[in-house]
Amino acid sequence: MRTILLHLFICGGSIVWCYFVREVSNLGRNIEEKVGYQIGVVAHLFHNQYNEQLAKYDVTVAQARVLYLLVEQGPQSQGELQQQLYIKGSTMNGIIESLLNKQLIEKSESLHDKRSKMISLTEKGRIIDQQLWDDMAETEDLVLKDFSIEEVAMMRHWLIKLKSNIIEMKEGK
Repeated sequence: MRTILLHLFICGGSIVWCYFVREVSNLGRNIEEKVGYQIGVVAHLFHNQYNEQLAKYDVTVAQARVLYLLVEQGPQSQGELQQQLYIKGSTMNGIIESLLNKQLIEKSESLHDKRSKMISLTEKGRIIDQQLWDDMAETEDLVLKDFSIEEVAMMRHWLIKLKSNIIEMKEGK
């Protein structure tokens, strides 16, 4: 069976259509051709690279994400952070405890709900976050060095679309 794939590329401000003909067979399977597999491998490699860089600050990628959210959005409840990170409560508890032990965040009572605790950054947390952000930007620049600005924009667009589709699928829409 033959499948014709049509790809749209933006190259130097011009739109370019490229046709690819691919032989598709139900007899053989090649995991390398699966988009989900490739995204998983890239995410794993990115995650490992970031963790390697973040190790000098004694912070993991998950902890760095919490710091980022607190810098960008201000103090939040643990539940709000958990929802934005798409993680389980037990995982969130571990991240919060670790950041508390490192004195990068602090907990305080919510003004609106005494049962709820608000998580906020310490000054040390703000400083570490800025250093992390600079390091991650440098890593991303190195990883994307062979891509044009247009290609990076298109990749980001596709990834956001994929994320949206997966969220919709999970929500049963």
